[in-house]
Amino acid sequence: MKQKSQWILLLATSMVSFMSTIDASIVNIAVPQLSHDLHVPMNEAEWVVSVYLVLICMLLIFFGKLSDQIGRIKLFQIGTLIFVIGSLGCGLSMNLPLMLGARVVQAIGASMTMATNFGIITQIFPRNRHGVALGVNSSFVQVGNIMGPGLGGLILSVLSWHFIFFINVPIGLIAFVFGYKIFPKEPAIHEKVQIDFPGYLAYVLAIVSFFVAIYWGQEVGFAKLKILGLFCLSAIFIAIFIFHENRVGKPLLNLQIFKNVGFSIGVISTMLVFAVGYFNNMIMPYYLQETLKYSSAVAGLILMAVPLLNIFSAPVGGMIGDRIGADEVSLIALVIFLIPELIFMFITPNWGIVWLVIGLMLFGLANGAFQNNPMIMGNAGKQFQGIAGSIAALARNLGMSIGLSLSTSLLYFGISQKAGRHITTYPEHNPNWFVYGMHFSYWFAFALIGIALVLLITLVKHQKKAV
Repeated sequence: MKQKSQWILLLATSMVSFMSTIDASIVNIAVPQLSHDLHVPMNEAEWVVSVYLVLICMLLIFFGKLSDQIGRIKLFQIGTLIFVIGSLGCGLSMNLPLMLGARVVQAIGASMTMATNFGIITQIFPRNRHGVALGVNSSFVQVGNIMGPGLGGLILSVLSWHFIFFINVPIGLIAFVFGYKIFPKEPAIHEKVQIDFPGYLAYVLAIVSFFVAIYWGQEVGFAKLKILGLFCLSAIFIAIFIFHENRVGKPLLNLQIFKNVGFSIGVISTMLVFAVGYFNNMIMPYYLQETLKYSSAVAGLILMAVPLLNIFSAPVGGMIGDRIGADEVSLIALVIFLIPELIFMFITPNWGIVWLVIGLMLFGLANGAFQNNPMIMGNAGKQFQGIAGSIAALARNLGMSIGLSLSTSLLYFGISQKAGRHITTYPEHNPNWFVYGMHFSYWFAFALIGIALVLLITLVKHQKKAV
């Protein structure tokens, strides 16, 4: 393909990646309005967020396998249209059942695009430009992950929550038309589609039982026997899935891919970094609007410091990664990550907004420089590019889902510890309790980055010894 066409297609696929990722976080800031307009309690309105994330986690592996058999480009284009239809349905929804149904459609389309976009990029670009191309895509994905609350706040300051979804429609249609005109035509595949449905069922049951345990545990407490039983059930289904996949002729997921140490560490560290990113998505809007008393518009502008730095650091990190290696660049990024986490662990309203903005800017810088896509795709063999892309997307979405539940659980646990009683909402008359809970949560976020850093140091040392 001509270089001009390559970059146009990269922009088209990256825009769809941006929309499907941002829709996992942009709704967070609109939950109070959704609760009011749809006439449902706050905890039911939060299903709009969780249903989308959990369904994507369930479907990614399936569509990754399917794309290897029917073609990645075809599945990506179909997924784009389905996502647009789901977005339109969400914007038009007037009650919770319709909204959840539309979010299901949206999640199906998002899963199809997430499972295929990395494979398409590595297919279109020559290997010596994979770092830059995946770095650009990574900037869109990471910005989508962290930009949600900021962009959502800005939209809500002038428009209703419906436009959070409507904005996807024209962008998605433009991306589809560009793809239709420029994507290379894939040869027709006449082979019978083969999916390992028993293995997929075990995987789905593991995901469902895991997230039911998490969300139910937030309501009743994680020490309850029934919650612990669900976690055990999830572990059993994972064990069944691994046992089955190692013995079936054509597995849903070829587990041989995880024998590559670089790939496995790339997946784990990506999951940890995206989990930490969701701490900001969940906690910072409350801190800015409830504790510091900024409007949603001002809070949105402050939170935009993260994606603004991310946009510049991601492609630069990709270019440097092409020269010195994605793993080394990611290692540097993780060291930078520790600084904003330290700021968030100790900041108080008396510090002033400048320190918070500095922390958010450093977070955006590190988040963009972290080369999750090149690290994962670069360590996967050519025969694994399709499924590796879906695993990379699964790592991101699992990270976001875990970050969503972990950040809120830790926040309210910390608030409850300070208050001396169980609290699951913002303490209006005691904002210092919230600050305590925020600090408590960010200690764990710091620890997650520390774990990722140790893994990357181990990987880089391993690679140097191999050379």
